[in-house]
Amino acid sequence: MSVPVFIAVVATVVAFVQNLVMFAFGMKERAIFSFPLAFAGIFLAEVVSIWAGYFCARKFLPKWRTLAMAAWVVITLGAAELVLPMSIFRMLIQHALRVHALNRIEPAESSFEPLMPDRGGHRFALTYTLRFPKRAHYLTYPAYLGTPDSSAFGYYFTKLHPEYYDEDYFFDAGKPYSFTVLFDTEGKPIDFAQEKANIAICDAKDYFMACRAISFGLEGLPGAEAANPSPVRREPAVPEDNVRDLTEKSLRLDALRLDSAQNKAGSPVGFSFVITNVGKKTLAIPEGKLANVIDIRYGYEAVSESAKSTKVIPGSILYGNAVRAGGAFFISLHVSTLAPGEQIPFHDTFKPLDPCPPWAPGDYRLHVILFSMYSTERNRPVQELLADFTVVP
Repeated sequence: MSVPVFIAVVATVVAFVQNLVMFAFGMKERAIFSFPLAFAGIFLAEVVSIWAGYFCARKFLPKWRTLAMAAWVVITLGAAELVLPMSIFRMLIQHALRVHALNRIEPAESSFEPLMPDRGGHRFALTYTLRFPKRAHYLTYPAYLGTPDSSAFGYYFTKLHPEYYDEDYFFDAGKPYSFTVLFDTEGKPIDFAQEKANIAICDAKDYFMACRAISFGLEGLPGAEAANPSPVRREPAVPEDNVRDLTEKSLRLDALRLDSAQNKAGSPVGFSFVITNVGKKTLAIPEGKLANVIDIRYGYEAVSESAKSTKVIPGSILYGNAVRAGGAFFISLHVSTLAPGEQIPFHDTFKPLDPCPPWAPGDYRLHVILFSMYSTERNRPVQELLADFTVVP
């Protein structure tokens, strides 16, 4: 194989690699088969240009064909790099630069606060401080103890500086920013000498995002627990006027009533309840939408033996013994504020979610479960109301 042929072959391979990102995007939902030139047009143009250059160099510049071929290949690949929306080489370079920027983040001091566990094991808050190398967006991702294969995930404490966890927030260069994450081992033993708390910082949420894991040792936790052997708080303290804390602790459900204690098989069950501000301060509802601050979900529990014959679709979401059966939609409600003691009546119906079959006759229990959008543990209910009903043939 002559040198010009070798250069052309290598350049063709490089052009293919250069276009791998475009091919990958084209394979998504098989779009490349509907619009081949949109994803492979530049690659085809590169191949034609490379081999046309080879034949022209061999015919018109026989003495300088190797040098001419090398120069033409550089021009062709360079031009493609400029016109491609994204190339593998540009992506790798940009990713390396983004990783370098993340690696310049400076972890500063960190501290532990023991908290009151209610599921055994250890519950504590880790507060750490970071300094960022340049003004930019930085995203916090789930923190965890242990290894990715055997881990206990933490919860970011967003009641203080919730803006830090907003995707649109800009962090200034050199300024210290403190973050707090709660861990609950739920009975899992901890080797304080070996275990680490791992947090992840990313620079975007896209296909080309770069991330960095930062680890903090737990050597200081035993000393913090010894200094505070009987904690009474489940999460760090906040000022009395903290809006998120007030909202989480003040919004409650009450007066759950069924339209009828007996319901026909296959018919939805009607019920009502009230949403009440049990606190002492008026609460502001962002954008007037209750869904911004609370989430109410419904579930049913089969109580009698005959009711337990109702088929539950594998993979159904469970809330303890209750099977999920929808939730509240606040589309028609617009509430800008909620004064102390003020109530919002709410009526709804529910039945097994499709494709679940209707309930078998028997005794059931309705679960109305309140979640707060401001809770540190978003997947943990803050309140649950129960009401028994019967399904008849």
